[in-house]
Amino acid sequence: MTHVERTARAATVPLRIAVFSHGTEAPPATRAYREELELFTAAERLGYDGAWVRQFHFRHDDAPARGGLPSPFVFFAALAERTSTLRLGLGAVTLPHEDPVRVAEDAAVLDAISDGRVELGVANGGGPETLDVFAPGLVGADHDTRRAAFDEQLARLLDALRGASLGTGTARLNPDGSGLLDRIWDATLSAESATVAARRGHGVLIGTTQTVPAEVTADAYYAALPDDAVPRVALSTAIYPAPDRETALREARAGIEAKYAWGESFLPPATTLAEKAASLNLHYGTADDIAESIASKPYSRYATQLNVQVDDGYSDVGARTDALALFAEQVAPQLGAVLAHEAVTA
Repeated sequence: MTHVERTARAATVPLRIAVFSHGTEAPPATRAYREELELFTAAERLGYDGAWVRQFHFRHDDAPARGGLPSPFVFFAALAERTSTLRLGLGAVTLPHEDPVRVAEDAAVLDAISDGRVELGVANGGGPETLDVFAPGLVGADHDTRRAAFDEQLARLLDALRGASLGTGTARLNPDGSGLLDRIWDATLSAESATVAARRGHGVLIGTTQTVPAEVTADAYYAALPDDAVPRVALSTAIYPAPDRETALREARAGIEAKYAWGESFLPPATTLAEKAASLNLHYGTADDIAESIASKPYSRYATQLNVQVDDGYSDVGARTDALALFAEQVAPQLGAVLAHEAVTA
């Protein structure tokens, strides 16, 4: 399949929009979680297809804003009761931190109480501080060892969802989780991991900050995807609306600087604020500016879903909600995206 054929295949799938949150608000957690619930509930009313959250563990004395949402299944159980159509996306559960069978159980219960709305994303990885707590045997392990451990954990998760016998007896997953098998997503950072995900028939979650360009990862995914599989490529899409691009940069400065400092070791070199925003793949300015910026990126042609991020630089949850409204009402139509309520009435 050529590059042109791969992008043409992407165009056959309706482009959807979802909200993605890192959930890294500083304490108090009660306020932060309630604000996220409010944001996602508003997103459903605006026509967003889904809400996605990233699992983060622990708070650190030297970085109190780190951490955020260690238990996404608990959070989504609350959101399921506040919504009726919103997809509930785990983006993603870090398997080295978990017992795969317990992940399968939590996912199956959440899927049951939400009437089949769970999208289950999984990830390899984990930093030294989290592995030290959850998987000390993997601290300092090389790439191949960690990949082999992840593959084994994923196989156990998938076997549990399929209804395979667990342990040495006849125990099986309860409730049934087989419906989730068509809704597995792999968090990917490279062409290699995207290729593996495609061969499994999984979707891929591609972030704003990649170790390789997002289009390289996406292209590898399409190249390896079986002919009969429907592509699922969710691209994280950070936005900051403002009356003009200069105002956007000025208002979002603190968020841009903080995130660039976090990823400076692997992001493209940048000196000016605009260069740092570009390194972070931040789309900013008017609705037209944002639409043009997204459409101009080489990775955008591969997307079947845009996971819109309104995390960094915003003053409060009201400003974040306004940004989501602007995107749904003014940006999404320019990109040819289908809103959830439009898909229902079409």
